[in-house]
Amino acid sequence: MTEDSAKQAWQASVEIAGNPPLEEVRKGADKFYRRYRLRNMIEYVAGAIGAVVFTVRGFTAPTIYHQLGCAMLVAAMIYMPWQLHRRASAVPRDMAGAVPIYDFLRGELVRQQDNHRRVVWWYLLPFVPGMALIFAGNGLDPEIEAAGIPIWARWLLLAGIFAVGGFVWGMHQVAADKLQKRIDEIDVLTVRTE
Repeated sequence: MTEDSAKQAWQASVEIAGNPPLEEVRKGADKFYRRYRLRNMIEYVAGAIGAVVFTVRGFTAPTIYHQLGCAMLVAAMIYMPWQLHRRASAVPRDMAGAVPIYDFLRGELVRQQDNHRRVVWWYLLPFVPGMALIFAGNGLDPEIEAAGIPIWARWLLLAGIFAVGGFVWGMHQVAADKLQKRIDEIDVLTVRTE
């Protein structure tokens, strides 16, 4: 069997199986849109709450390191939702216009997948400088020193923060892998041979 005959047999098997009903694809696209829209709204609200909390904390912080760290965290709480909106806003199916629904859905899946893969750069790293300044300020805060919090406890807290960051990164990679499977399914249905 040559490569062309194998390719033709594979494409024929897809045609025999048939595409899912168009209404099912549209419902899937609408569900995808709603899920990502809800995710973004939760992130926007969390960013706003975090910005308010760290603004208040910045004015009552004991050292300049804490104050600058809080200011940098507020900037990160503004930057992250802005990037989320710019990079990963959910686009409703109605915006597809004359684009075939499969191509539109595939484009949205690829765009969201790219954002999940790059989450470290625009979602996690913006928080590192502010947190680093706050941790540096903890060593200069007389109240923390007077409380007798041991160094190992501070390092344990820092390790916990990095573990949460690693968990968030891992969740995004799993989500990107799931999106890749859906992209592959669309490619099979539309018989992309690129």
